[in-house]
Amino acid sequence: MGIHGADHARSGRGGNVASIGADADTRQADADARRLDQRLSDRQDRRVLEGGVLRARRAEWLDLGVKAPSSATAGADDLLGLADLPGITWVLDAARQSLSITAAIARLVPTVLTEPATKDDVLSPSSTGFTLNYDLDATAVGTARLANGLFEARLFSPWGRVSSGLLARIVRGGGTRHQTSAIRLDTVYSYSDRATLRRYRIGDFITGALSWTRPVRMGGAQITADFSTRPDLITFPLPSLSGSVAVPSTVDILENGSRLFSREVAAGPFEVPQLPVITGAGTLSITVRDALGRQVTVTQPFYASATLLAPGLQTFSLQAGAVRRNWGVKSNDYAGLATSGTWRRGLSAMATVEASIEATRGAAMGGAGLVLNLAQIAILNIVGAASTGGTGTGTKVTAGLQRVGRVFSFAASATLVSRGFRDVAAVTGDPVARLQVNTSTGLTLGRLGSLGVAFVAVNRDAYVSRDQTCPASTLGSDCSSYGLPAQRTRTVSASYSVQLGRIALYATAYGDLRDRRTRGVIAGLTLPLGQRSTASVSAGAGGGDRYGQFDLSRSPSTIGDWGYRAYVSVGSAPHQFGQLQYKAPWALLTAGADHIAGQTSLRGALRGSLSLVDGGVFAANAIDDSFAVVDTDGLPNIRVFHENRAVGRTNAHGLLLVPELRAFDLNHIGIEATDIPPDIAIETDARAVRPPDHAGVIVKFPARISSGALLILVDAAGVAIPVGSTATLRQTGVIAPVGYDGQSYLTGLQAHNVIDVGLANGSTCSLAFAYHATAGELPTIGPISCTGPAK
Repeated sequence: MGIHGADHARSGRGGNVASIGADADTRQADADARRLDQRLSDRQDRRVLEGGVLRARRAEWLDLGVKAPSSATAGADDLLGLADLPGITWVLDAARQSLSITAAIARLVPTVLTEPATKDDVLSPSSTGFTLNYDLDATAVGTARLANGLFEARLFSPWGRVSSGLLARIVRGGGTRHQTSAIRLDTVYSYSDRATLRRYRIGDFITGALSWTRPVRMGGAQITADFSTRPDLITFPLPSLSGSVAVPSTVDILENGSRLFSREVAAGPFEVPQLPVITGAGTLSITVRDALGRQVTVTQPFYASATLLAPGLQTFSLQAGAVRRNWGVKSNDYAGLATSGTWRRGLSAMATVEASIEATRGAAMGGAGLVLNLAQIAILNIVGAASTGGTGTGTKVTAGLQRVGRVFSFAASATLVSRGFRDVAAVTGDPVARLQVNTSTGLTLGRLGSLGVAFVAVNRDAYVSRDQTCPASTLGSDCSSYGLPAQRTRTVSASYSVQLGRIALYATAYGDLRDRRTRGVIAGLTLPLGQRSTASVSAGAGGGDRYGQFDLSRSPSTIGDWGYRAYVSVGSAPHQFGQLQYKAPWALLTAGADHIAGQTSLRGALRGSLSLVDGGVFAANAIDDSFAVVDTDGLPNIRVFHENRAVGRTNAHGLLLVPELRAFDLNHIGIEATDIPPDIAIETDARAVRPPDHAGVIVKFPARISSGALLILVDAAGVAIPVGSTATLRQTGVIAPVGYDGQSYLTGLQAHNVIDVGLANGSTCSLAFAYHATAGELPTIGPISCTGPAK
């Protein structure tokens, strides 16, 4: 078996392909001939045979397993003959009416070893309804009382959704005047088109951005590519492998020494596209082993990165509107008009190109970048941009290199911006850093832990606001003016972590090379206590202070869970904090106390939602994305499961709201069949739904009165009808098997019924009986004697 590995790679949508070939010896030719002869004899499609020569269309040749070269010219009838295909020989046996074809490996269609992904693209239709999410928080400090409320109202339907957010605050007592405020957050209409991978927004949104551009908040219209509508879509290149074998063999593929894939393969070429590897650097090893134990192994490196796009795949965003300022501080502070657009496209498995443009009054900016996979070693990105406006022209240059490996990782990037460069964010109050350098390295030492070192340098000019009241990052405060001082930082940090059994230890040192006051060190350990509880202890020093911290917490994850947190800090500013949480079916409740700087505050919080859908009103925990309303056709107290996890019971109307569904992904919803009354029949106890985002879907489990009974069937001698016999209800034709002790379960019974029984020996008999339904019960009827042949 002559198998060799090629030292080249070719590009394709699946990524890098290493070729493993076999010598084209006589055994290969015979295998190919038999393979094609078998495939030809199996086909019943129409073929044209003229002058003893088979002729077929190009697609039909592919279906037969033969690749016709692009240089082959078809006739006027769009047919290609065997003589038109190089690397093909054939023998026609007229007596046996068979055609044997021998093809070179290059002419054979490879066998794809991976199973094709099962695509269930049907999106469950959104119902029409309304959801109100709320997050209420009340705090008492001395004589002061503070209440905050964060609300999101959402109206959804098959035609999209409209949502709006509100931040409300009430302050009383504490020596201050009574204050009340309500600030509108985002109001937007959104519609996603899964068929085209597009999302449309009208209202408030954040502009699309690349890694080297800066998003802003805007009110207007936006259209973007949205891959979140297809969770199954892999957007970055994955490595693929191909090869050929002379005889049937076993193909094993290992990623970094761990088995990734194993399949049996017939003689001929094969492909393994889009291997599901982890991102970063690694190695793939492919071993081909025949029945005699002979094997050949070829190893090649790969580098997978989500910063690249698969060849031919592209993303974009286009938006126009008015820039929004003071988000979270003012309800309707919109500045001048602006527009922007971004675009990325995968040129090959090794390169992705990107571009961005944006403009507003006083500035226009455009730039382009390139992301490259450097020989399966690292990712290089290069960006150049220029702007023009009231302050003149300016430029921005960015370069970066990144490698993520199993043992050693590093990243380095630098951005240089000239003084005249301005983008939309700079014009509306967020100045550009003129210099930004980021470097980091990481070393994994196995059981000895991991080390990391990072350096960050930032130069930013001073900025004084002229027309804004607060920076966009200030939430819920009320200030009259602000300014940003000049920033010149050179920060270095080093960290170490190690896992010792269940205990995780860590230590970090940090500081600005130009300011001793910012230097410090912190070390600690974390210990998991069960599945949801964690304890951590840390100590540190910095800024002329020494401190220690202890934190014990448990998170409530499912309905009925309790959670808690106890936190103690000692040092120049001692702090004690404690809280309890309970996750009820209708909300998450929190109560806690905080003591700091000699002052104690009490806090209570409530986070949940109210939904109006399917004719019912539902109180539930906060609904951050999609949800389902399970409808059991009026059956109450039925247990409901989401991904085999109990989420509650249906109410008196047979309804239950199930939150936390994954949008655009398959979610499995089930009910407990043993909770169904015995006189009720259901079509199924499990369904799969694929909901749109931020919407509700109805999951129905239809139920009906079964009109069923358990029959005990005996023969004329009173002996139970033997196992394996059948009972057929004459009125409906429903057939049921007969089990042990002559028992058979039948549904659809009427007041008077006739059953034909088919015995295992081929004989038949019949019987008649009366039936009376009893609500909530499954009656047992019999023994019923089956006498005489069926008539």
